[in-house]
Amino acid sequence: DKMKPTKIIFDTDIGWDCDDAGALGLLHRLCDMGEAELLATVHCYVTPYVAGCLDAINTYYGRPVPVGLNYTLPRNNPDTYAKALCETFGNRYPAASVGTPDGPADSLALMRKLLSEAEDGSITIVTVGDQANLARLVTSEADEYSPLNGIDLITKKVARTVVMGGRFYEGWPMVIYSDNINNIGPVTTEWNIFDHIPAAQTVAKLWPGELVYSSTEIGTYIVTMKGWKGETAPENPVAVAYGIHNGGVGRSSWDHTAVLEAVRPGAYWSYRPWGRVSVDDKGITSHAITVDGAGKQTFLLPKADYTAVADVIDDIMGRME
Repeated sequence: DKMKPTKIIFDTDIGWDCDDAGALGLLHRLCDMGEAELLATVHCYVTPYVAGCLDAINTYYGRPVPVGLNYTLPRNNPDTYAKALCETFGNRYPAASVGTPDGPADSLALMRKLLSEAEDGSITIVTVGDQANLARLVTSEADEYSPLNGIDLITKKVARTVVMGGRFYEGWPMVIYSDNINNIGPVTTEWNIFDHIPAAQTVAKLWPGELVYSSTEIGTYIVTMKGWKGETAPENPVAVAYGIHNGGVGRSSWDHTAVLEAVRPGAYWSYRPWGRVSVDDKGITSHAITVDGAGKQTFLLPKADYTAVADVIDDIMGRME
């Protein structure tokens, strides 16, 4: 029997680092291959351009799915490529539409609506930005879409959740590395956690189901999408994002790993035994194995060679070198 495609809600902070755009492109290609079904793309904060950026990529790949924004968290983040994609490529959400009745939905409302309509245990959430949307969802109350609170709705509808986030020292079979981009020495916290520490703490504490962390150690060494730049494929918004962000020289694949693990669980990484993740007030993550099986949280450990995983991602995306 052919496996059913994995139903995905993609939760992102797209607009600054190009790996978010690459991960979304990877997810669309996995949908093309029949392995995934993209239900919605939601953003963990709001700027004028990120909805149009998301919709431009979705439209390019032929899937103009619903888009959500976290209107509770307006930001003035530098949108490295979001403005360019929003204004250059066809999409439903120009900057002027954000916050209007015709604009994107609120991320929490959209997620609760989709979960309420889904079959039990059928949804996988992939989060590759901060965890503001997950924290809002897990602490949400009954609403027009469902009489269930967030914890009960997640328990009933979500099969598993994969987050790109964290840095885990214990159980990691590698030498601690220095940040090879900024040369700032050992990394103690990871950006997606640090960007919204209270949200990460809430999710780690309250999330009721299977929660898999793809940590910074996993994605750093998987460098993909060399040659993806706007002048190579000016019609492809993902290529343009890579061109604007770094000239298409390739990038670590932090966010791609979460997508790949969500759609092909266990194919490329193994797992630390089940336990509980905690996040301290500095954003440092740790994981305690629970012998009683009470914890359903883990993080990925390397299994396949890094270059082999990079080749898988590049092959799925289609090389443009």
